[in-house]
Amino acid sequence: MVGTLDQLKLVAVLLGIPFASMAICWLILMATMRKTTGELKLFLTPDNLVKGMTIVFVVSVTSVLAVIRIIEGGAACAILSGIVGYTLGTGFKGDKS
Repeated sequence: MVGTLDQLKLVAVLLGIPFASMAICWLILMATMRKTTGELKLFLTPDNLVKGMTIVFVVSVTSVLAVIRIIEGGAACAILSGIVGYTLGTGFKGDKS
């Protein structure tokens, strides 16, 4: 029972930090866009938001699964590098590249 409680605390920390960071960044972005002419709206398209959320969710879930030893470290690295690499490799809308 003690091991399960420790794992729950660890999962709460591993998931809480990224999602709290996302919420803080979202609030800062909204406050910034409110005071500017809306330049950030060119970057914050639905496609870019989905890519950003995908990266956060994949990293957090894979980290949790690796820490509580459901998947091995090598498999976690393969998942992270594959999904995040593909997401970033497709580029974001609004880039000049």
